[in-house]
Amino acid sequence: MTGSWVPEAWGEAVPVSGIRRYALIEMAALPPATRNALFGSFDGDSQYWPLIDDDRQLHLKREGPWLLLVNDQRLREWQNLEPLSCALHAWIESGLEGEQLASQLAPAMVIENQEGKRSLLRFYIPELIERLHAEAPEECRDSLFGGIQRWWYRGPNEWMPLAGVYNHKHLSTWKLKVSNDLWAALHGDMEVMNLTAELIESAPDLFHDVCSCERPRLVSKALKNAEEQGLTRVSDRRTFAYLQLSQGEDTWASKNMQALLKQASHSETPLIDLLEEAYGERN
Repeated sequence: MTGSWVPEAWGEAVPVSGIRRYALIEMAALPPATRNALFGSFDGDSQYWPLIDDDRQLHLKREGPWLLLVNDQRLREWQNLEPLSCALHAWIESGLEGEQLASQLAPAMVIENQEGKRSLLRFYIPELIERLHAEAPEECRDSLFGGIQRWWYRGPNEWMPLAGVYNHKHLSTWKLKVSNDLWAALHGDMEVMNLTAELIESAPDLFHDVCSCERPRLVSKALKNAEEQGLTRVSDRRTFAYLQLSQGEDTWASKNMQALLKQASHSETPLIDLLEEAYGERN
């Protein structure tokens, strides 16, 4: 993201009395040296809280999202931590204590549909938090945004605000249970996250010199292009995305490739098999 390091409104106004400022940072995106510098800025004060606070899942606790209390000195120190920009997903203004706010946000890490199916959800990424704010059931929205004055998420060029919920009674437990339609829509974004993670592990050269926060956007664009070509099978969409990321969008420009895409979208033969038959090898 280009633009201001913090919401521009923060540079124009003094914080309202009683309102604290927090950063929501995903640790998996940070190299060890940056993590050490980040937590070192607290000088022994434990003013940071994991959203997955479960010692049975130490990896998720360590690598997942953390809520950190912000002050002017820390902002100045963090601004020089270049890798932090991709791990920083939100700025939050709230009157809640950090421990209370973290416990309130934690249930949103698991989403449930009407049949009770559950899965992990990176609810704080821009595409998801914006949609949850607009479409989640009222009781879920109130529980997630209760006691928050403003939630700032990444826009294309600047931080964008979502209004919080006032006069909300804090609930110790709540569920992010949504309609099946919203579940399906949110899992569309999860397809992006899952494929991005798999490609980073299996084909890291695809993202050489690509900022970690840009990788999901590239994968999302490729999957949307696959959808525009009429590809609905998961395997076809993944094949399409891999080739677009590795060879560029022009790889589909020829008449032969367009014919193969059309055939894949209208037949039971997977795209990768059609490519192998046409070109003699798997791309």
